[in-house]
Amino acid sequence: MKKNKALDIGKRRKHLSFKHKVLTAAFLGMFFLGGCESAELEQRSFPLAVGIDLQETVEGNDREARERNLVVSFDFPDLAQISEKGKTTDTPMAMSLEGMDMYHIDKSYENNTNRILDYNHIKAVVLGKNLISDARRLRSLLLAWEQQEAAARNISLFVGGSSAAEILTLTQETEGSMGTYLEEMLESQKDFRQKKIATIGSLINQWHNQDELLLIPVLTERGSRPAITGYAAVENFDYCGILTVEEAMETFLCQNLLESFLCEPEWDEAAEISNIQTVLSVDEAEGTPVVTVSIKGQGRMKTGQINSVGQQYQVAQRMEKHITANLQETAARLREEYGVDITNSYVSLGGLNRGLYWKYQNRPQEYNKRVEHVFEVDIEILDW
Repeated sequence: MKKNKALDIGKRRKHLSFKHKVLTAAFLGMFFLGGCESAELEQRSFPLAVGIDLQETVEGNDREARERNLVVSFDFPDLAQISEKGKTTDTPMAMSLEGMDMYHIDKSYENNTNRILDYNHIKAVVLGKNLISDARRLRSLLLAWEQQEAAARNISLFVGGSSAAEILTLTQETEGSMGTYLEEMLESQKDFRQKKIATIGSLINQWHNQDELLLIPVLTERGSRPAITGYAAVENFDYCGILTVEEAMETFLCQNLLESFLCEPEWDEAAEISNIQTVLSVDEAEGTPVVTVSIKGQGRMKTGQINSVGQQYQVAQRMEKHITANLQETAARLREEYGVDITNSYVSLGGLNRGLYWKYQNRPQEYNKRVEHVFEVDIEILDW
């Protein structure tokens, strides 16, 4: 019996060893080529980030200005660090090309480098402000992206504060790859309940559905590194403008998307609010949609001290009042200036209020411009 058992164990080990080798080989094949033969690695380039701008306005009539070319910047890894076959000393790790669309950009790259662009490992796309504010050109770009088999939808999306090209040049302080740096930047964010990351896919959904608010991180150079300094608001596939980081966090708070939220009612008093629960209800008052936003959370002091139960109660009241006032101000400003509903309630209107859903069906812009907000904030301070 022991001998047979030993034979079984030996067979099992050989089977597992063989299975391990097969899986390893398959993984390496997918990483390098997505199913192609290893010899093709030297004929392919794998951008990790792509920046897409519209060419600056050219002289001439309006038609010429509308038909500006795309300027696409690429961030490539050093494949020599990955594979001996992937030595790329003859290919720059960053370059820009100009063309009327992505198809001509790809062909231009092939003609200039004798390589094929492979988008299987791209981590980030940065759009220039002049592109994201041009709905027609942006729609054309997304259509081409949908038709590109190798281009995934879950690629992180950003907007360049000045231009996308400028962001992709900031590699000296980011240890090489801008794509990897931007991916790690998003992964390090701890404030979100779930990964609320704008992607190419979410922008494509915006284009097709045109019924929700999408906030895209805006990158600006800070100390030779890209930093998120605001959020571009896109609603109904319309570029509205740039929100501050604080306004964006308040928007995410109203949509129950935050794991934690920093509240600073006084210059020397700050608390981190966690265990956040946000609930929306929608009613109609004198013909106007009214969204009631109920927010509950627990706060722990980051600065300042609490020495009594009475002080604890006072601090909680200050924070509730501070958050309520800020939300009311931000909601009113975004509605008046951009026609944006901070709560994104139109998306859930069918489940919140069927009467208003039928009244404003297929009219999200009218709803967002008319909606008013009531905020109810309840904070429990845990430090006492």
